[in-house]
Amino acid sequence: MNLENKLKRLGQRILAYWSYFSYGLFTLIGGLYVFAHLNYLDDPRVTAPPPPAMWERASFGFADDWWFASLLVLAGLILLIGVLLDKRLFRNVGLIMIAPLYGFLAFAFIVRGFFDFRFNITWLFACLALALLFDMAMRGGWHDD
Repeated sequence: MNLENKLKRLGQRILAYWSYFSYGLFTLIGGLYVFAHLNYLDDPRVTAPPPPAMWERASFGFADDWWFASLLVLAGLILLIGVLLDKRLFRNVGLIMIAPLYGFLAFAFIVRGFFDFRFNITWLFACLALALLFDMAMRGGWHDD
């Protein structure tokens, strides 16, 4: 099979599983972003003094740590592999991994947004992503059995 046909099939897979591909790609990018900005929530430009209470920091402190970024990168890669290789198992495992990660992000930023009174609507987008993720998982891909 020549390169042109392989690229055409790859493009068709991406279009067929567009929502999976998008979640995988943006989850991977999000994890890499956190790696590039470890502990960004501790920066006074992001979290203005006084520092958050210990219970509050414990509820959202993970969102900018290396291990959470690693989980995002891993889940995003697994989902992308599932799309690019047309492997349903990898797509399903990727979704199962990503759902709680987005749930944790939504919780973390809800705590920051509601209880800390810092202006931050990240929680809204995390909840939206979580809702769309569940909808996508319940419907499956266009040609899933």
